[in-house]
Amino acid sequence: MPGLIGSQGVRPGALNMNRVFRALRYRTEQAQKVTYHRPAIYKTDAYGVPSGTIGSNELLIPDLPAIIRPAVTADYQQQRQGSNIIGAARIYTPNITTIKKYDNFNQNNNGDFNEIEGWDRLITNYRTVYSVFTSGNSNPNPEWVNTGGNTPISDGESILVSGNSTAVTYTTTGNKNVLEADRLRFKIKTNDNNVALTSVVITNTNGAQTLTYTPAALTLTQNTWLTVDLPFLSGTTSTSVYQGGTRYATTVAGTYDYEKDLASIKFNYTGPATNADIIYLKEVEFYKSVSWHVHSLKDMTDGYIIFDCVRTQGRNDSRRRAYDE
Repeated sequence: MPGLIGSQGVRPGALNMNRVFRALRYRTEQAQKVTYHRPAIYKTDAYGVPSGTIGSNELLIPDLPAIIRPAVTADYQQQRQGSNIIGAARIYTPNITTIKKYDNFNQNNNGDFNEIEGWDRLITNYRTVYSVFTSGNSNPNPEWVNTGGNTPISDGESILVSGNSTAVTYTTTGNKNVLEADRLRFKIKTNDNNVALTSVVITNTNGAQTLTYTPAALTLTQNTWLTVDLPFLSGTTSTSVYQGGTRYATTVAGTYDYEKDLASIKFNYTGPATNADIIYLKEVEFYKSVSWHVHSLKDMTDGYIIFDCVRTQGRNDSRRRAYDE
């Protein structure tokens, strides 16, 4: 950032953090969008023991801009089942006023978010394991099949589904190993005001084994991209989707062998009625994540916040595969 840093450090008022994020993201990819996560907070009884009553819902909110400067990304200290890879990083975010202007962080519509606190998580994409095809020159795209409505096409960036459709399914060509992935991410949009995403169903090559995500009453906001970031991990039974600051509780159910290859992913919805009703899907990917936990607040200015973060758990996939067999 030439001109911003002198012998006395960063000049006050000289740093436009939003501009820095945009420049670094598009030119160097040092800045990225991370998923902010805070587990549900349970109320306590008269003795201070956590009860089974949730006092503050889980926060699982994608698209928080951040610059991540790892000090140690992984030192491979081996613990049980190959599950611990410890690291440390310094993470820069916009100031809290800017963060609260982002739709899902805005306290006018999300009363559970106040600020980023100690041991909140910032989840980053360490590596895309499998990216679902949504663009290209072939129209129609043979990997995508519509249930009702018109044949899916691509606009070069997204898959477009139009007409009286109830679902669209992507089927892999050949075996696609996604064992190393632990999260599923996609973006969805519609030009209609009556489309509800009812479920996302993942099927492996076993055929009979599915993993189904079912959000509660999630009607998509018209002409607005919704980013959905979900755990793709054994043992998960519930998660969250946030839209406009509102949490939509999402159940996760099914018998699923994660060592089997990916066969298909199906998006079910209700609402489309005519050819003018279009659903868009893009940036559908299974990825391996790194989870950074906020350890301390390093600096806070009018332009940005700096957090010292630690990576408390990672995975050594070769050992995970061996242990799971």
